[in-house]
Parts: sequence; C-alpha cells; structure tokens
Amino acid sequence: MLWEELSWPKHEKMAESGATVVMPFAAIEQHGPHNPVAVDTCLATSVCRKATDGLENVLLTPTMWAGLSPHHMEFPGTLTFSLETYISVIQDLVRSVARHGYKKVLLVNGHGGNVASLQAAALSLKHELGITIWMTTYFRLGDKIAGEVRHGEIGSMGHSGEFETSMMLHLRPDLVEMDKAEKQVWKRPHALMTQDMHKGGLLNAPADFTRQTKPLGTSGDPTVATAENGAKFHEATAERLRDIIQTLAAL
Repeated sequence: MLWEELSWPKHEKMAESGATVVMPFAAIEQHGPHNPVAVDTCLATSVCRKATDGLENVLLTPTMWAGLSPHHMEFPGTLTFSLETYISVIQDLVRSVARHGYKKVLLVNGHGGNVASLQAAALSLKHELGITIWMTTYFRLGDKIAGEVRHGEIGSMGHSGEFETSMMLHLRPDLVEMDKAEKQVWKRPHALMTQDMHKGGLLNAPADFTRQTKPLGTSGDPTVATAENGAKFHEATAERLRDIIQTLAAL
C-alpha cells in the first residue's frame, strides 16, 4: 500500500496493527550525458514498489528524491542537501512516521552518497525513538545476479555504468540516449576501495566527480548495458528486498 493514498483514520488502524513502513531515499544528480538526473529516484522507487506489491500490512512512503550529492555539483541538474540538513531531513521524516505509532521502519537507499548519512541517522533514531529501524542499499542486493550475467569487466558497474543503465533501459528506455554512452572505468589505487557497485568497499575513499578529471560524470561502462539484463537486475534486487521486508514485518 502507498502511504499517500491512505486517510488518517486508515493510518491510525495500520499503526495499531503493527504495520511495517518502507521509506525509499534517493537523489537527483547528474548521471552522465546518456542518462537523466532522475536515475537514482526512478530506480529506487521502482524496486521498492515491486518489492512491496501485494504485501499485507506494509506501507511504502513517497521516495525522498533529494540526497547528499555535493560530489556531483560541478555538473548541471544536480540537487543536494548539506550533510547537516540531510541528516535532519532523514530524522524528521522517520520521527513523523514514529509519531503516528509505527514501530518498524526500513530505510531503502538508492544512492551511494547517502549511505553514511542514513546509517548515522538510523543509529541515532533507534536510541531516541526505541523503534526497530533497518537500512539497506537496493543496488547492493544485486551482487549475486550481477556476478552471473554482467557483460563488463570489474569496474563496469559504477556510477551510471552497466548496472544502472541496464535498469533504465528496462524501465525507462525513452530517457536513455545510448548513442551518448561512453566507457569510463575508474581504476582505484587499492583493491579494497570500491571498484564498482559489487566489488570492494572495505576501504573508504570518497569520490569526487569533476569536469576536469572525470569529464563524463560517470564511472563504469554503460556501452555494454542491455534491457534484458536490466530486467534481471530489477527482478533480483526487488526479490531480495522483499525478503528483507517480510523478515522485518514478521518480528
């Protein structure tokens, strides 16, 4: 069920019944010359809707479309909060949910730059509100299927690369201009740094997209993206997310 489609008496009953609330968080930021700035919001919203479809006693809020994207601000179209503002936004939204009596919340992230903020906010809110609050990043749930069907080398599934572009070709091909897609695979200096969405990440090195050193605003290889693989990525991430939601709802 969609949060915004319920009246306040229905919300009151849902809270009393112990409903689980799924809250997507994404971004509006540049995704290279070939993709629209709405990629993160489009994909996170779609995966969450598929994952929650038909589940009883589960509510899906509207996607928080603005996130933490200062590292993309050299590219027009990007919108960002400051770190302090963004954490406050996350906390105020979850406090609103908890104020109405909901006690089980899942934060679903769709943008790499949001991870630390969501984790920090969730930790603080857990102790402040005494609710059960979990957090996951949807595209990381695609690691298994990505390893099975990916076409590109390690590094191809970075920002607006093979993974995201494939999903956009599946969901919104009308917004993708594949004739403008170019390969730009980043090589990180240490193997434990994030090499792409499904490789590395044990060593943190904040990314910075600049028009001087990363002129495309991308990281990966969108040229090998296909709608067929996009459908597989979409299905697999939604299925794993659905399992997380059902586990939380059963607590």
